[in-house]
Amino acid sequence: SAVKFRHKILIRGVTSLEINSREITMFRIFVLAAIVFCVLSTGAVYAQEAGPQAQQLAAALDKTKYKKKEKRNISIEIYIDIKNEPVVRSAAEYSGFYQSDGDDYALQINVSASGAATGSGHDTINIGEGQKASFTLKDARVDGAVLTGTKVFNNGTSEKFEAVFVNRTVSAGQNPNSISTHDTSYGLGFIQTNGTWTNRVFLEFKR
Repeated sequence: SAVKFRHKILIRGVTSLEINSREITMFRIFVLAAIVFCVLSTGAVYAQEAGPQAQQLAAALDKTKYKKKEKRNISIEIYIDIKNEPVVRSAAEYSGFYQSDGDDYALQINVSASGAATGSGHDTINIGEGQKASFTLKDARVDGAVLTGTKVFNNGTSEKFEAVFVNRTVSAGQNPNSISTHDTSYGLGFIQTNGTWTNRVFLEFKR
């Protein structure tokens, strides 16, 4: 016969509660199965959302730089490796203020649960002279860690915009076998093109 546990409860007039051990076992199995299903389902959705477009945009932001100088029998090595991985979140969690080092670029964005987005900010359009231009983000949307839309600048010009939310890891040291620091930041990255030059831009999430 099934084993029963008796536990006395003295709250609000309840004197006792009988719990069947078989029912406890079945309940535990049900809870465990539900947790496993949720984890697997969430993982599948995230894998689907961080698709090829997000991966390609993130990879385009990667960069490796190595320099070695020798002078008077002194050797100086500098190695920097930048890797970017798409970050998949619920759409509304991408909302916030993103800013580059030195405030050359900035974006305040608000994203609804459906992925529709609005925002405004500024870009540096002439790096040599530090000339900035304010813009409003139109027809914007977030889908699978990718932000798309149109930047409408205050001078009346506009351009298509495509960016990806990433975790950016910067590894630095003397060479690939001698890394002294690792620094990972979450933010928004994109490639800026202006005439004959391109620029990898990263805006770190601030708040």
